[in-house]
Amino acid sequence: MGTVEDITTKGFYENIQEAAAHIVDVLSGILKVNTIFVATNDGMTNVILEAFNRKEELIVAGSELPFTASYCSLVLRDKGSVLTIQNTCEHPMTRSMDVTSELGNRFFVGVPILRRSGETFGTICLMDNPDYEISEADMKTLNAMAVFLGYVVDLESTLHVQEQKLNDSEHMQEQLQAEKERAESEAMTKTQMLKLMSHEIRNPLNGILGLTDLMRTPDISEEQSEYVNMIETSGNILLSLLNNMMNFNINEAGKTIIHDDPFDLVSTIENTVYLSVGAASGKNIELGLNLELNVSQVFVGDEAKIGQMLAHVLQYALDSTREGAVLVTAVVNGEENEDISTLLLKVKYTGQMMSDKRLRDFNSQDGNICIQKLIGSNLGLAVSQNLAILMHGRIQVNSMEGNETEFQISLPLRRYWELPQLASIQQRLKGKQVLLAKDPDILQGVSSLMRRWNMDVHMTSGSTVAYDWINEGFNPDVAVVDMGLLEGGAVDFVHALKQRNENLPVIVLVPYGMHIDLHEAEVFDAVLTKPVRQADLLNALSIILP
Repeated sequence: MGTVEDITTKGFYENIQEAAAHIVDVLSGILKVNTIFVATNDGMTNVILEAFNRKEELIVAGSELPFTASYCSLVLRDKGSVLTIQNTCEHPMTRSMDVTSELGNRFFVGVPILRRSGETFGTICLMDNPDYEISEADMKTLNAMAVFLGYVVDLESTLHVQEQKLNDSEHMQEQLQAEKERAESEAMTKTQMLKLMSHEIRNPLNGILGLTDLMRTPDISEEQSEYVNMIETSGNILLSLLNNMMNFNINEAGKTIIHDDPFDLVSTIENTVYLSVGAASGKNIELGLNLELNVSQVFVGDEAKIGQMLAHVLQYALDSTREGAVLVTAVVNGEENEDISTLLLKVKYTGQMMSDKRLRDFNSQDGNICIQKLIGSNLGLAVSQNLAILMHGRIQVNSMEGNETEFQISLPLRRYWELPQLASIQQRLKGKQVLLAKDPDILQGVSSLMRRWNMDVHMTSGSTVAYDWINEGFNPDVAVVDMGLLEGGAVDFVHALKQRNENLPVIVLVPYGMHIDLHEAEVFDAVLTKPVRQADLLNALSIILP
């Protein structure tokens, strides 16, 4: 028994010839006529598909005639009409035809086989002696068989088209599979080559970097020390390039695994930024950090990948900044009760990545510079973009006013829980009065951070205003003083505050790498390095405040 798939593929019959044979067989059992045949034509040749002869053999299956020399051409001359000729030797349409001379005087009936489109396929014909009489019922049967065969022709044609499409689809799948295997083979070869390159280059490079440390002897001259530093810097750049190449290759090969684990988002961003503080300080670039995030909030995501992505973008910003500042800000958009939030991480730096003309050329309609335009020039950005896509996020670059550029990293993150011990400390800080003496710039988020903890912050950039506040009755619970205080000097200002209130706790903010004299440090209750970490400030306040 054939399966459903067999019937769908083959239809009712194996082919049109089998259908024609079946119709001729059915008609031969109903009609007592001598000859029944089914013919098809292409406008040039008339071909007998199937034929039945009861007594006298008039038509043979498989025989061919020129179309115009056959009786079938007379049937199809007027589409849709039945042709009946009682005496072919006497009828004006057939008496002069060659086929009449061969067959003699015959009775002939022809019915056209029409497709649904109106196109003719062929004919079903009957032949007998001139005295044969065909009944009305027999004519209806003959017409019904012609209609049925027309449907079969349409069905077989449709199945043929579908089969051809299926064959084409299978052929295309085979081509795609071959292309996929070729691409995978090339990718594997590229991966193996990069691994070999990385190994062969990394070994001598590590030797060079190790020797630079040995060359730094106490009697080395200043000029030689400068040369050693140049060798070390160049070696570290090359080592970073190798690492980025391997990371990019792993991402492209689809072998990077994204982990979803609980992590402290604030600490991840702060630790990544602090890795670049030394480089920023060496270039006299001020590195700022302003996070509108709560250190007590825990999220779920891939901490390492987020840190790696930020590090690459931050490194590009530092490399592109000649003078000025680099500011890292972050905010999580979404309601507190929502499970999924969006992290918007921004890195803004002084300087443009390209000329104004190229900037206008690359700007899209929404004002964003296509990040792909930068990938060709920086492998670290390419790695970051791949990581963002893997984490269902994106990276954009905007040209800002005042010769500034800003990267925007958007990532979906799932909220996890609040750290209860940190939340309780923040609760205890509510309402505490703070005297913040610092230069009013946007790079340090100390003031916004303490205000987020609902502390009452009075900020000034000089000592005169602070003294006026105190004389007017302002009694702060803690003073936070920046060593870069423009007016009055930070140390003298702190001494003056202690003379007015010796129990006033003081936290001093110092730039990265700055050393404080031990004698001066005695007057401070806590010393924090800029940019200030949330956890460090929170711990300092929790310790020095009752």
